[in-house]
Amino acid sequence: MASALLWAVPLFAQSDSIIHRDVEAVDVEAHRQKRQAVPMQTMSAVEIQQLGVQNLADAVRRFSGTNVKDYGGVGGLKTVSVRGLGAAHTAVSYDGVVVSDCQAGHIDIGRFDIGSIETIALTIGQPDGLLQSASAFAQAAMLSISTRKPNFAKRQTDASVRLKGGSFGYFDTQVEAARKVRHSTLSGTAQFMRSDGDYRYTIPNVDTTETGRRDNSDIRSARAEINLTTADSSRFQNHLKAYGFYSERGLPGSVIFYYQQANERLADKNFFVQNDCRLRLRDNLIFRIQAKYNYSWNRYEDTNVKYANGRRVDLNTQHEGYLSMAGLWSWRPIDVSLAGDVIYNTLESNMMGNPQPRRLTIISALNVRAALQRFVATATLVARHASEKVEFGSRPDDLKRLTPALSLKWSNNRVTIRAMAKKTYRVPTFNELYYTTLGTTRLKPEEARELNVGFDFGTGKFDFSADFYANDVDNKIVAIPTLYIWKMANYGKVKIWGADVAAGTEFDIAEVRLKLTANYSYQKAIDVTDSNSKLYKSQIPYTPLHSGKAAAVATFGKYSLSATSIVSGKRYFLEYNIPENEIEPYTEFSATATRRFDIGGSQLTASLSCLNITDNQYSVIKYYPMPGRQFQLQLNFFL
Repeated sequence: MASALLWAVPLFAQSDSIIHRDVEAVDVEAHRQKRQAVPMQTMSAVEIQQLGVQNLADAVRRFSGTNVKDYGGVGGLKTVSVRGLGAAHTAVSYDGVVVSDCQAGHIDIGRFDIGSIETIALTIGQPDGLLQSASAFAQAAMLSISTRKPNFAKRQTDASVRLKGGSFGYFDTQVEAARKVRHSTLSGTAQFMRSDGDYRYTIPNVDTTETGRRDNSDIRSARAEINLTTADSSRFQNHLKAYGFYSERGLPGSVIFYYQQANERLADKNFFVQNDCRLRLRDNLIFRIQAKYNYSWNRYEDTNVKYANGRRVDLNTQHEGYLSMAGLWSWRPIDVSLAGDVIYNTLESNMMGNPQPRRLTIISALNVRAALQRFVATATLVARHASEKVEFGSRPDDLKRLTPALSLKWSNNRVTIRAMAKKTYRVPTFNELYYTTLGTTRLKPEEARELNVGFDFGTGKFDFSADFYANDVDNKIVAIPTLYIWKMANYGKVKIWGADVAAGTEFDIAEVRLKLTANYSYQKAIDVTDSNSKLYKSQIPYTPLHSGKAAAVATFGKYSLSATSIVSGKRYFLEYNIPENEIEPYTEFSATATRRFDIGGSQLTASLSCLNITDNQYSVIKYYPMPGRQFQLQLNFFL
């Protein structure tokens, strides 16, 4: 019953939250960013194309320490958790500004188009750049998405067309155009995507197997963006973005043996306009101002005889206003930054009993950094105040918290040694507080503590990194059964120990450039809530003890060939670690061949990918089977 309730609105397969962080300009040639005080991994547009990465969730899965919950198919919900902390502690930013959802708390990263992305960066812990919004320092991890910048190397106009098609009725087309006028650049993007999602699957059922075809898994989506970027010398930079998105999809739900009917539908609308301005007043004094208005609407619909009139329709509308101001003052060897964010959120819903909540959040962050030759130390203090108002019913008490962080780094030409300690917390989402009979306003914020020590070693031809960490989560918010119904409650304490190890090398064989990368993650995430419980020290659901990824890319002239693999050990879909609750380990292999054609002053790139080559029938989430073998062809024409 609880799982059905938690799926009914976009948040509901799990509770995830969002705050924001921006990333300074970084070198994206390597699979892991070097010389950072905290673990940071990146992937560039070139790597995305060479590896045949099909969506953002697929890209994030290739980072060490991540756990992407994927509910199957193109339209399935996809959220990311880092180092066992839960997706509520992973923030997402889009071109430097927060992507938020106060109702559900999580962001479906499957909605972002991988073809428009220039770089993806995953930072764990404290961001290295000090000129950030206050929200950037308030989360345990940050996934930063930066879109492609126009290339005006040959002319004042830049344009591209992308066509993509593949198995299960998948079709995707996108058009981009940009024009440079003096100090400004105006660019626009329009995209349409559709997929039937009707792939076949096979799932074991005791001593037999259940074979079927995924039903109600179709999706149609459209996206449009307009960007105006202005840069007047190095003293003034401004980026204005308007974004619109619409999708209508089926929710296939879990596979129920001998019953294939699925009638749930979900429609989403999202529009936002955001502005990011940097102003250098003096050589040692820089200000940054960010502002955003966000509108989000969704409609969940289900047709079923269990409803009084045979149909249920839930409508939810969110509004958000966001303003951030930050200043950075440098006086070598000391850098000091101060940032303040004001965020106002509302939720309107037609669900019975919804109190129409409004939340005001104020976040401040003070950072002090000392750089002495090869040694760098950064201390941070974040203050957060959150208050809510409701039309009727009870509301939670105002929340006030101070959270510190400290990062240390020593480096020379080849080696970087780092250490980090950080405390964060996240405010309960609107659904956790108010959703019908499930929510409760007595919830406390969920607290997390991070410790990390690690090092990088690089020679230019070979890179190696290792990080060892210990995390704690207190007051974990979970749904637990009461006398007659399920209720959200602070009933959980999780301890996590782990290690992330990554290596990469590049070398030439005759005229072939070969790049090899691999990473491995060990993660022991156990429930230590109650020493008298049968669940004590059991591995938390959907967290493999062992996982890893590997990739090989061969480039020769205008050709490239890649092979990748993703490996996940066994997991449990319930807290009882018994064989009946086990999800089988899986390995997925994929390959991509790419050819570049030069046509006059233009360029055409063609890629053919075969995903899940071995047709492995596996599930990331129990009873949500993933697609088997599939093919995709992509054509990119750059004018």
